[in-house]
Amino acid sequence: MRDVDDDAMFDFSLAVFRVNGLLTRNGERLTAPAGQSSARWQVLGRAADSPRTVAAMARELGHARQSVQRVADVLAAEGLVVYIDDPADRRARRVAITPDGERALAHIMTRYAHWASRMRTLTDPAVVAQATAVLTAVGDAIESDLEKEET
Repeated sequence: MRDVDDDAMFDFSLAVFRVNGLLTRNGERLTAPAGQSSARWQVLGRAADSPRTVAAMARELGHARQSVQRVADVLAAEGLVVYIDDPADRRARRVAITPDGERALAHIMTRYAHWASRMRTLTDPAVVAQATAVLTAVGDAIESDLEKEET
């Protein structure tokens, strides 16, 4: 039988899994007209923010490096991103967005802006900000715990 502390974390986990699934589903809906996917949107967005390595993207997105690498390779083959040298590490390469990638991302972001505007009418921005802070804190705790277990 679970105790009270376990119930809170279990319920929190289920709520996060549900929201993650819904956000992914919505991401697929937003990206499909641009011929993209939620996973591609995430990589394009990270590359547009500033060129970074696949490993850095994977850490930021909470995904396996190999899955981000596969998506980046497909985007590169389609001319939406390019690999450039990383001045900090001669063995690593950074992923940078191309003009075609910027156009695809702009199309997605226009659709996202309309969706986000609707969401602001359905949610309290203060609650969303508080939830973001909680998710960040719990995520940091989980990451710390994982790092301890992996060493």
